[in-house]
Amino acid sequence: MADRITMLTAPPSGGVMDYVHTMTERLGADARVLVFDKQRSADLPIDGDCVLLHYSGYGFARYGAPLDLLWWIQRNRPRMKRFGVFFHEIYAQSNSPASSVFWLSPVQRYIASRLARSSDFWFSNIELSTEWLARRAGSVPHRRLAIYSSVGELDALPAARDNTLIVFGSSPVRAETWRQGGQALFDWARTRGIALHDIGAPIVDADTAAALQRHGVTTHGRLEIDRIHALMRSATWGAVAYPPHYVAKSSVFAAYCAHGMAPLLLSNRPPGSDGLVPGTHYVLNVPATPGPGAIEVDAIGRAAFDWYQDHRIDACVEAIGALLRSPDAPSHSSPPPSRNSARPEQA
Repeated sequence: MADRITMLTAPPSGGVMDYVHTMTERLGADARVLVFDKQRSADLPIDGDCVLLHYSGYGFARYGAPLDLLWWIQRNRPRMKRFGVFFHEIYAQSNSPASSVFWLSPVQRYIASRLARSSDFWFSNIELSTEWLARRAGSVPHRRLAIYSSVGELDALPAARDNTLIVFGSSPVRAETWRQGGQALFDWARTRGIALHDIGAPIVDADTAAALQRHGVTTHGRLEIDRIHALMRSATWGAVAYPPHYVAKSSVFAAYCAHGMAPLLLSNRPPGSDGLVPGTHYVLNVPATPGPGAIEVDAIGRAAFDWYQDHRIDACVEAIGALLRSPDAPSHSSPPPSRNSARPEQA
């Protein structure tokens, strides 16, 4: 009989839960999801389970420092056959003493480092987090796995695409994308004849919603995954506001790459890491008119698609399943560089 696998999560919210449910389905009938409730934590049935904690501090505690979770893990670790952590977030930073983050960031870092050291193995989704954790967790086996798409993947790229740009994700993420793109995005799209599409729950901000209507953006609202997959398969561009050095943990960016779209990354932060190069795997900020030509845009979409292949859903599930089920699994600090990458990923 296979060991039972338990995905231990915070109360459901956003992209992390989508990621967890996709992984759980792929791991098979012996996998399940349990939500950590500190009021009922003594009753969580995890005896003999292989447990993977999906950790994001603010998911488990209002101020991002869930000491009660850490203490529960330390008390209940002997009940688990194996214990691993997938770090979706580690800690926040602020230079302002007026912010709670300024005072609580050291506690957040303490919790993350203790969880990593207490685990049989751990995963992280970006290079910066992996390097930080590796310095504190010693020889604990680990892997870096960028986030996969939760709305499908393509096995091969289509021969032709529509001249469209999609903004996808949660309402706050999309609102920020439209705000950062601003009038420059609308003007560039009009000059290029690009049709704009917004996919997701209605945007609450009245000014942003009015701007979408004024500029003729097609607002789809919530859609089933199959419909999102079909729209992304035919779209040329996908836009998201996200810092480049963190974007490998964005499920929205992953969805664009998984469908071979050319990602338009809106950020005032410098280019990051994780094997992603501006101008090769994405376009940084709204291009000057007219921007890259059709051949260059196609090449960017293909490069993004190639970068994505090393952390497709099946590859991630296989890596996670191997460490959950095998007590003798080897340690890896990162996945092997993509054979199609423009440069090797930095370790």
